[in-house]
Amino acid sequence: MNEVIETIKNRRSIRAYLPTMPPADLVRDIVETGLYAPRSMGSESIRTIVITDKIMREKIVELNCQIGHWKKGFDPFYGAPVILLIIADRDDANHIINGSVVIATMMLAAESLGLHSCWIHRAKEELEHPLGQEILSRAGIFFRPGQYVGIGHLALGYAAGDLPEPEPRRESRISYIS
Repeated sequence: MNEVIETIKNRRSIRAYLPTMPPADLVRDIVETGLYAPRSMGSESIRTIVITDKIMREKIVELNCQIGHWKKGFDPFYGAPVILLIIADRDDANHIINGSVVIATMMLAAESLGLHSCWIHRAKEELEHPLGQEILSRAGIFFRPGQYVGIGHLALGYAAGDLPEPEPRRESRISYIS
C-alpha cells in the first residue's frame, strides 16, 4: 500500500499520552508541514503557537475545563506534553477551512513521524478569554482586539498504551456518478 495512504488509514486520535517530551526537531517538522497545507487563494492567515511551557499548559488546561464544564483535575489534552494552538486572522474569508486543513495536515505528519495527536476544540472560546490575549502576547503576536480566532488545538506526544484499532467504515457514504 502507498505510504501516504497507509499513514492516513493508521492515524488515530489518542486520548492518553506519556509525559515524555518529543524531540524539538520533530515538533518543528510537524509544525512546518502546516505551512505547506493546502489553502484557499494562497492565504497565509493561519498561525500555529507551540506550547510546551508547563505553567502555561496548566493555565490552558484549567481554562478548557471551565469552558467544557469538567471538574478540576481533568486534563482535556489527555496529558500530551505539547499543545499546538492554531489561530487565524478573522479577515480571511476561509479562515476556518484553512485552519482545519492545517490541523489535519499536522496530524498526518505526526503519525508519519511516530508521534500521536488529537484534535481538540474550544480554541475559539479560549482566544476570546483574557488568557487567549496573554498567549498571543507571549507568542509575540501583535493584534488588534478580535483580530484572531481560535481554530483548534492539537494535543501532541507519544501514546500511553496500545493504539486503538480502526472502527469499520461505512462504504455507503461514497457515491459515484459515472
